[in-house]
Amino acid sequence: MSRRTKELRGGELEAAVMDVVWERGGWVSVSDVRSVLTQARPLSYNTVLTIMVRLFEKGRLERRRDGRAYLYQPLQSRERDAAARMEQVLDKTADRPAALASFVDSLGDADRRHLREVLNRIVGPQ
Repeated sequence: MSRRTKELRGGELEAAVMDVVWERGGWVSVSDVRSVLTQARPLSYNTVLTIMVRLFEKGRLERRRDGRAYLYQPLQSRERDAAARMEQVLDKTADRPAALASFVDSLGDADRRHLREVLNRIVGPQ
């Protein structure tokens, strides 16, 4: 990876790749993703390929062969992917109720109202 790529925080490049894949919709190539990402910063083809292979191995992208290369698409929506990652973080905490309480405490009023509506819909009013 280039020095500039190394300056990116861990996961930022993965997030940028996923954003491109979701925004493009359907199957995309490494070249497709690279052409979008290089508008903001220089990245080699191999760097983008490595990130996309990692995302495939993590189960966030699926791929299919297209000649000598692969095409990729997300396995789930942006929203479902975010929920799955939040679940992974909760699974790693020693005190899940405390982590949930802290998360809810950090939400703004609008998000809390929406969370309350979702919970009422799913489990009913308490």
